[in-house]
Amino acid sequence: MWKLVFGSVRGTSHVQSGQPCQDHCAGTVVGTALVAACSDGAGSAELSQLGSRYAVERFLEEAVQSVGDAAPEREVIGAWVDAARARVLEEASSQGVPPRQLACTLLGAVAGVGWTAYAQIGDGVIVFDGETGYELAFWPDNGEYANATRFLTDEDYRDHLHIEIVPRQVDEIALLTDGLQMLALDFAQARVHDPFFSPLFRTVRNGPDEETLRASLLGFMDSRRVNDKTDDDKTLLIATRNTSNAPASVPDATA
Repeated sequence: MWKLVFGSVRGTSHVQSGQPCQDHCAGTVVGTALVAACSDGAGSAELSQLGSRYAVERFLEEAVQSVGDAAPEREVIGAWVDAARARVLEEASSQGVPPRQLACTLLGAVAGVGWTAYAQIGDGVIVFDGETGYELAFWPDNGEYANATRFLTDEDYRDHLHIEIVPRQVDEIALLTDGLQMLALDFAQARVHDPFFSPLFRTVRNGPDEETLRASLLGFMDSRRVNDKTDDDKTLLIATRNTSNAPASVPDATA
């Protein structure tokens, strides 16, 4: 029922410095439900690529084990986030470093039949098809200062955890890290930049197999036109319930 394509690419600044990609994302389908998550490791944290990886993996593990036909309660979603944080802190202890060295954001989405649930700490964007166009689950949390955000490893992470449960079926969902925010958002209007997402969802819905689409998605995110606009790591997950065999191609970055 769901068609799901996702991936991360290393930003040009990290290519030049020799740093790894600090983003991570993953998604799966459980029965009729989509479970997806992505995370952006803090650029200043030495092992944030581990934090983002383990946060996403544990969030998905917890959600997959308990997702059912009905929408989860807020407390259950919060527990998934708590478990993801606990896994990151466990890895920090194993590495012998402070949790701050694995600092990362976390975005999660679970969509069933007739309901959708979202959770987010930090920046990045969750987009879904609304009743009159694409909508944001939450505006990116950039904290008190420019180029700052909230992290899963923060002591007060619960104070900045956003959870929303939508009692309506959603058929298109996108998760992305802040490396693509300037393309995905209309900052002047504080809303989604629809022309960026419409062709992406159409491509996934009508395009070929997921492996071919993933290669195109990675190429798009690592294209010169995108890299000219951002030197950060970039992550994008696109999911749609609708599929067809019509050919399509990933749009260029000027959309």
